[in-house]
Amino acid sequence: MPQNQRKQNISSHCEEATPTKQSISALESKNTDSAPESAPTNPAAATPAKAPSSQKGLIALALSAFCMGVTEFIMSGVLPDVARYFGVSQPVAGWLVTIYAIGVVIGAPILTIPISQLDRKYQLMLNLFVFLLANLIIAISSNFYLTLAARFVAGCMHGVFFVIATIAAVKIATPGKENTALALMVSGLTIALVTGIPAGTFIGQKFGFHAIFWLIVLLTSIALISVYIIMPKIQGARTLFKNLILAIKVPKLLRAYVVTACTCGAGFVIYTYVAEILLALSKFEKSTIPHILLIYGGSAIVGNLIGGKITDAKGSVMTLRMVLAGQIIIYGAMSFSAYSQILVLCNLCLMGIISFAGIPALKSLSIISSHKYAKGFEDTAVSVNEGSFNVGIALASALGGAVFAHIGIEFNALFAMLFALPAFIIVLLTPRGI
Repeated sequence: MPQNQRKQNISSHCEEATPTKQSISALESKNTDSAPESAPTNPAAATPAKAPSSQKGLIALALSAFCMGVTEFIMSGVLPDVARYFGVSQPVAGWLVTIYAIGVVIGAPILTIPISQLDRKYQLMLNLFVFLLANLIIAISSNFYLTLAARFVAGCMHGVFFVIATIAAVKIATPGKENTALALMVSGLTIALVTGIPAGTFIGQKFGFHAIFWLIVLLTSIALISVYIIMPKIQGARTLFKNLILAIKVPKLLRAYVVTACTCGAGFVIYTYVAEILLALSKFEKSTIPHILLIYGGSAIVGNLIGGKITDAKGSVMTLRMVLAGQIIIYGAMSFSAYSQILVLCNLCLMGIISFAGIPALKSLSIISSHKYAKGFEDTAVSVNEGSFNVGIALASALGGAVFAHIGIEFNALFAMLFALPAFIIVLLTPRGI
């Protein structure tokens, strides 16, 4: 594919003396000007490779992300019930969260390669179909290890989805609104927290956790049909396995991956075991857990949308400095707020906001970094960063389980704070113009 077609609509991360609103299309124009080929300097001349702006397409992506979000996060709400059903301890059952995250890590950078030349629309449809089958297996499984394997496959498809969806959201966004488009796409995850996770937890408590996955199968079917009907066609771009090696050899890209892993993962040291924290430390009744998760999810939606707006206005580095400072304070505060029902509810609201406010900035930083430091293998660098989200989740969930099993659940908040610290140090040392 010509070089000027590969470099699509990536925001200019000009955060120098006076931060201005980010325009991903501006960086496209800048990159094309310096391309060795005879690339058009007029951005309008490069538009044939850009899909038409499509708000309906973003809705299809958000609906698909909703299905991914419910599947990923639902285990945290019903983990005690799942552990009892399979006759295992909660730290062992926690591997259903960890293995999903490991699947995302593998799926994002590796499984996107064989389908990379397909139209993005058909990539999404294939991805959602396999995701549907994996959840169908979970819905009918009575064996822990079969469920574990199906969770791994579902996680792989989750990773593939967010690579495709991140690129697609940028390409169909209104010029100058790319970060807001990313936030809208990711809003499917946060809406899942508001509606899907509390409703799923309630259904799981009333009808058994398998019923949740039957619902996910139904919703994924709707998402698949929606993508087929309303998603515009978006040209794919061939990627190679050798590009994976290149994508992990660039120090400045590694910096972005670490920031993503730590920023996204830190909250999961707490969130994976939030039901047990609320039951054991805060002394809530089991029946109140879905309502509390509803409050958390509402806060996450607010945080995600605020994060998109701040990233458009201030840039990703400055946004991440603010978010990570907030994470360290708010996660650490959970160490004492967990013993008060009022304080823990306030803390969870703040945790929802600060956990998701960083996601648009992380995705923006990834895209900008890939187009600045990964010329010729930009999509691969983006896919590795998408995997980094769940490297963080997998490590954080495993760490949370180890702390729970060997030290005590009351220490999970302290380790969540420490998990975010490396990312905070990196963004403090990162120039605002990267």
